[in-house]
Amino acid sequence: MEQPNESNPPRPPPPPSPSLFSSLPNDIVLNILARISTSYYPTLSLVSKSFRWLILSEELDMERSYLGTRKQCVYVCLQSPTHPFDRRWFSLWIKPYDHQPLTHWTIDIKCTGHWLLPMPSSYSRRLQTLHETVGSKTYEIGGQNTQPSTDVWVYDKLIGKRCKGPSMMVARKNALTCALDGKLYVMGGCEADESTRWAEVFDPKTQSWEALPDPGVELRSSSVKKLQTKQGKVYVRSNVKNFVYLTKESRWEVAEGNLGDRESMCEIENVCYSYANKKCWWYDTKCEGWRSVKGLDRLEWHYKTNTEIGTDGGKLVVFWDRVGSRITATKEIWCAMISLQKGHGEVWGHVEWLDAVLIAPRSYTLSHCMDSLQ
Repeated sequence: MEQPNESNPPRPPPPPSPSLFSSLPNDIVLNILARISTSYYPTLSLVSKSFRWLILSEELDMERSYLGTRKQCVYVCLQSPTHPFDRRWFSLWIKPYDHQPLTHWTIDIKCTGHWLLPMPSSYSRRLQTLHETVGSKTYEIGGQNTQPSTDVWVYDKLIGKRCKGPSMMVARKNALTCALDGKLYVMGGCEADESTRWAEVFDPKTQSWEALPDPGVELRSSSVKKLQTKQGKVYVRSNVKNFVYLTKESRWEVAEGNLGDRESMCEIENVCYSYANKKCWWYDTKCEGWRSVKGLDRLEWHYKTNTEIGTDGGKLVVFWDRVGSRITATKEIWCAMISLQKGHGEVWGHVEWLDAVLIAPRSYTLSHCMDSLQ
């Protein structure tokens, strides 16, 4: 046997054959995948078609539910202003593994370990589908960035099962949804002249869809940006003006007040939070008004534009972009994680961390923030 020396260093052992793992039965591979962190899934989905199929499969969801390894993840979507269907999804990871970012989408080297990691298009397919949660069930609505569809898929997190639900009355693509009083409202995503069924509502109790009254050509022809719920009403924010659907009276009217100033909203423990005028707000149902979250002077010091907020395990997550120079082609995406505490009629926030989490092309804007059980 040849002895190693300085001129003849020992050879490293050969890497394991990739066929060894792929030759295992699918049920064993699924059990292994279900036990590892989902932070590895985006990269694993690029290994092969079989891996991609397993990672996107319902069987893996069911296996993770059975093992109790599913957890909430925060996702952010950046969109091109010139190409509305050019959407890039990112996942927020706290001190993730070493990751090689995609071309033109880089992680700030000054980051302390909190990053937005790009999601490969193959893995982000399920994120492209619009989700809305009613009770224990999450609904996947219509088509996203593909062909319009009437399909509705329902995932029941209590039993870890996904099945097809009652189809919508109209095929939709990139529609907007919201949940209110146990019902699911869907608007837009269809032709503007679809006056009789431009908006519809789903009742899980009766498992049926019902068309809402015609909101009028002004709203149907506008660019609808967000749906928000408050006090039993559905507020529709568009590029023209804001409208409100009165659910109890089954009629539309123009929304008064400063709804347009609410750049982003979310709900945590039955309390509605929003970001507007460089501050975080919470809605006080007793006085029927918005009140500022106390203790966030550190956050308010940062100049913020194009803001989106969401929730992560009962905490408030705030994303915004910051352009350092007028001549630069990129900008920083920042994030703050805020814990909340209620007391004496106030809501106090504590900034646990605040950091730049991504460097993105300047033309892209934050368009959506969501949390999903993965």
